[in-house]
Amino acid sequence: MTDCYLREFDAKVVGVKGNEVYLDRSAFYPGGGGQPCDTGVLRFGDNIARVVDMKGEAHIIDGPAPKIGDDVRGVIDWERRYKIMRTHTALHIVAGVAYQNYGVKITGNKLYEGYARVDLSFERMSKELAQKIIDESNEVVRRDIPIKIYFITKEEFKNRPELMRVAPHLYEKYDNIRIVDIVGFDVQADGGTHVKSTAEVGKIFLEKYESKCRVHKRIYIRLSEI
Repeated sequence: MTDCYLREFDAKVVGVKGNEVYLDRSAFYPGGGGQPCDTGVLRFGDNIARVVDMKGEAHIIDGPAPKIGDDVRGVIDWERRYKIMRTHTALHIVAGVAYQNYGVKITGNKLYEGYARVDLSFERMSKELAQKIIDESNEVVRRDIPIKIYFITKEEFKNRPELMRVAPHLYEKYDNIRIVDIVGFDVQADGGTHVKSTAEVGKIFLEKYESKCRVHKRIYIRLSEI
């Protein structure tokens, strides 16, 4: 939550239920907000178990299971994680351009390794305008803007409605709200993993545009390899 570049960590096993392993601490992203969970391995003794999925705090493994009390070393599949970090940050850039330049909020998204889709509530959207949004997003990438992650209190968050890009009830269970700040460009509450600068995103391409109905529009993006 504070260091998206943490690739490995040490932890202690506090629970095991079949192929579900629970740790006292973890750097595996559990999934949520349109972002998939991390994969990787847990190493303990001479054993290695693949982490193939996450269900909340449970690490779903394929391979030998550790025992409660065992010390393990978790290792994130870094190449996959980093692509997802770049993709998630690209979505924030596209969302920031759509919100600031056209007054449009994202109504949904789904991201993968190097590609994603963005849903917008925007009646006058067209393929040409979608391409313009992507072109303007690439200008933000080229500016190499630093990205900061920090926390604010729930009270402060409630006084800053511009940070609230999804349904307000989703934030209610948190006492402190995590903020992703593309400095001087866009700031919003978010729980996912991100890169440290817009330049790390690489070039954003418009893959496809769809008009699902009168106001529901969908943009598909992909990223360049870097």
